Amino acid sequence: MTLLLQFLINGLVTGALYALVALGFGIVYRSTKVFHLALGAIYTASAYGAYAVLKWGKGTGILIGILTALALGFLIERCVYRPFYKKDSSPGVVLVASLGLYIFIVNLIALIFGNEVKILSPGIEPSFSFFGIILTRMQIIQFFTGIFVIIIWLILLKKSRFFKAVWAMGDEPVLVRVLGLPLWRLRDTVFILSSFLVAVSSILVGMDVGIDPHIGLPAFLIGAVAVFVGGMNNFSGWVISAFIIAELQSLVIWKFSARWNDAITFVVLIAVLLLKPQGIFSVKGRMEER
Repeated sequence: MTLLLQFLINGLVTGALYALVALGFGIVYRSTKVFHLALGAIYTASAYGAYAVLKWGKGTGILIGILTALALGFLIERCVYRPFYKKDSSPGVVLVASLGLYIFIVNLIALIFGNEVKILSPGIEPSFSFFGIILTRMQIIQFFTGIFVIIIWLILLKKSRFFKAVWAMGDEPVLVRVLGLPLWRLRDTVFILSSFLVAVSSILVGMDVGIDPHIGLPAFLIGAVAVFVGGMNNFSGWVISAFIIAELQSLVIWKFSARWNDAITFVVLIAVLLLKPQGIFSVKGRMEER
C-alpha cells in the first residue's frame, strides 16, 4: 500500500507539470486554431537556455530559460504563423510548418549542445519522508510551483477581460477585428503566455532529471492529449485530464513498466475520441450558439 501511495503522489507531482504544458498548448489551439507543434521545441529550448548560463547561477539560468521561450514563441508567431494567417492558409499547411520548425530548432540545439543528457542541477537532492512517502526537495518545488501557476492562470481566465477576448478570438476571429479589438496583440500575448507555461514546466523537469534535445515532443503530446481529453472549451478540464493521465502513467509503472507510459496515454485519447469526442469535461453550448 505504501508503494502504491508513493506512485500516486509521484503522479500528482507529474500531473502539475503536465497541466502547465496542457494549458500552454490549449490556449493557443483554442484561440488561434494553430496546432502549435513547435511548442515542443520551445519546451526544449527553454531548458537549454537555462543550461547555457547555468555557471552564472540557477536564478540567472531560470530567467534566461524563460526569456528564451518567450522570445522564441513571439518570433514564431510573428515570422511564421502570422504570414500564414494573413494568407488564409489551411490548418494542414500551418501544421506542416510547425513540424518543420520543431525539427529545425531541435536539430540546431543538438548541433550546438550535443545529444547527450545535460544536468541542470548537479548533486543529490535532499529528500523528506512523510508517513513512509519519500519526496525530494525538487519534487516538492515542482508540485507547489505548478499548482501556484495553475491557480493564477485559472483565476485570470475567469476574471480577466483579456482572456474573454481570447475566447472570442477562438470563436469568431473576424468579429474580434470588427469590434476593434487588437487581434495581433492578442495573438502575440497568447503565444508568449503559452511559451511561459511550457518554460516553467521544462526547467522544473530539467532540474530534476536532466535534459536532452528530444524532451519536448513527448511533453507536448501529453499536453495535447490532455486538452482533447478534457474538452476544448473547458480550461479546468485540461488540468484535470493532465492529472488523470499522470496518475494512470504512475499506475502503469507500478504494475508494469515505464515503457508503457506512451501506450496508456494514447489509449485514453483513442477511447475518449471514440466514446465522447467532444471531451469528457466538455461544456454544452446553448442551442443558439450551435
